[in-house]
Amino acid sequence: MKRYKSCSLLCNDGQQPITLLDLIEQVSKQKEYQVERFKTERENDSLSVYIQKEALPYSRLILFIKNEDKAVDIVNIIPMPQSGISHIECETYNRLLDIYSGDVFALIEHQYGNGIYQNTEDYTIQDVIPQSYPLLNRWLKGYPLSSHPLDTERWYAFVVGLHNSGEHLSLSDLKKHLAETCGWNEEKINEFSLKLESQLELLAYYDQHQ
Repeated sequence: MKRYKSCSLLCNDGQQPITLLDLIEQVSKQKEYQVERFKTERENDSLSVYIQKEALPYSRLILFIKNEDKAVDIVNIIPMPQSGISHIECETYNRLLDIYSGDVFALIEHQYGNGIYQNTEDYTIQDVIPQSYPLLNRWLKGYPLSSHPLDTERWYAFVVGLHNSGEHLSLSDLKKHLAETCGWNEEKINEFSLKLESQLELLAYYDQHQ
């Protein structure tokens, strides 16, 4: 499965995120990026960086200070009106992120020793729900569309296991997994996605009111 990547530049020991953002702004300008700083009274500044590279859509990267994580995150990439598009697809988004991170974050890492955290574009549902995945896989290895009592029991075991684990599985991730792994049609995928959503909501309600 594919996802939109995230990327953070981590503070060195004793370094404050606001100081790191100052450095990112400085290096971005050195690399001839147009930047726009938005200041606040509580040192939660943000930085917009405008990027136009490799015939990719003209876009704006949004960088936020994360004081609790001692980092500065690239939280979003938004296409500019001049690009003629309203939404950036996953592959293009990740390419823009990689270009900027390679230009600016990598230079800061090399010169100042700040670490970079970046997840991968490719991931599996096992990465998302490692504890609950065996129960999901057990259900899918049976005859999940049969409505047989044993298959229904395996489905319930997965739903309860997911709930008890505290792991979060988005409906979009479940849909991607079912489409890529099982090849089911959209109607059947939506049926089980909605079923999961409603049954998890019921379990959460039960926990709150028992």
